[in-house]
Amino acid sequence: MTVDSNSPTAVSAARAAAPEGDAGPASAPVITVIEPEAFAPVGRLGEWLFAEGVTLRMVRPWSGDAIPDFSEIGSGLVVLGGAMSAHDDADHPWLADLRGLLRRIVDERVPAVAICLGAQVAAEALGGDTACPSPHGPEGGVVELELTEAAGQDAVFSDIVDEAVRAAVRAGIPTRDGTRLPVIVSHDDGVVRLPEGTTLLASSPGSPVQAWRAGKLLALQHHPESTPARIEYWRARSAARALGVVEGEEAAEALPDADLPQEAVAAGARARVEAEKVEPVLQAFGRALARTLVRNARAYRTAAATTR
Repeated sequence: MTVDSNSPTAVSAARAAAPEGDAGPASAPVITVIEPEAFAPVGRLGEWLFAEGVTLRMVRPWSGDAIPDFSEIGSGLVVLGGAMSAHDDADHPWLADLRGLLRRIVDERVPAVAICLGAQVAAEALGGDTACPSPHGPEGGVVELELTEAAGQDAVFSDIVDEAVRAAVRAGIPTRDGTRLPVIVSHDDGVVRLPEGTTLLASSPGSPVQAWRAGKLLALQHHPESTPARIEYWRARSAARALGVVEGEEAAEALPDADLPQEAVAAGARARVEAEKVEPVLQAFGRALARTLVRNARAYRTAAATTR
């Protein structure tokens, strides 16, 4: 799930070379982006990655693309969210291949970011557990990440946190001495047991496992690629589902605006207002995430080249 999929600006960088799905100069490091569904595009995270000078290779299982082999990934990987569950192999058989790819990514220490569904699939792939639905209930809107002590020293996460905290301070948004950060969430499922050997980086009141790291893979339950406009879209459809307008998260995501009850529209509007208040932090986190991933992808490519 991410920014407004109807906005050409939001996805232009990541989709610049359709139908192949690549964008960027041939000499740039390649980062593969796996986009599980049409309603969950890479959005502005794609723009921020592209601005850092990489080639984005888009893989879209929802349009029939196969999960690539490890040898085709390039120097980094992003796995986005989606309304399907991490256990939904019957309707989405590519999930098994994605689990295999994520295991190899961690084993080979390839820089990677897994978001929402991606984080849940990664946990399952590495021996953890995802509950569908979460026993803690759904989360939607703006919540505060509660950063662990490890977050401030983490080799992958700490620079991202530092930049987001600085943005919060400049904008007058409380961080409780750098231990809290506002983020956008939208999920029914959640990781309930981390794989062995991983590092917990953040929690929230409704999701004890919000951010964690395994090797060079950073897993995030929240949506750094999202915007206030997109959270309005999600919350309105979640509210419509709760009102019984439609059943199932995938069906709700496809619900047209005209079919939304006024109560659902109002819920979405409230969520957008809350997200707009913390937009400076959301952007700072996302830009720092893109910069960190690209820096690590360049280092991985250089190291790989020296071993050939």
